[in-house]
Amino acid sequence: MEPILQLYNSIALVLSGIFFWAGFLIFGFIAKRYSKVFNKNTFYTLLLIAPSGILIYSILLILKTSLIIKDVKMNDIILIIAYLFFVISSILCFISVFKFNKILNELLRYEGKR
Repeated sequence: MEPILQLYNSIALVLSGIFFWAGFLIFGFIAKRYSKVFNKNTFYTLLLIAPSGILIYSILLILKTSLIIKDVKMNDIILIIAYLFFVISSILCFISVFKFNKILNELLRYEGKR
């Protein structure tokens, strides 16, 4: 029963990482449209690049759970690297969303003054 639960856990981690990455990617494309429409820098490139760490995290988890690597120490190293990518990517996503929100607030204030 334990291996089956571990497999479900791994699949859930990988799928949630991929969906999380895709959501931020879509958000980056929305920011790119805002950039073109309002001719403002919305930091959409950061929004498009920052979630890549989440995808790398998912790929490393797939590698860790695969049967390719059987060394326990190597699995620990892969897990540490995966978490490091996830944390860095999350921080960059937070910064880019915060900057995009700041631009949207400026646009709302400008609309209110008209």
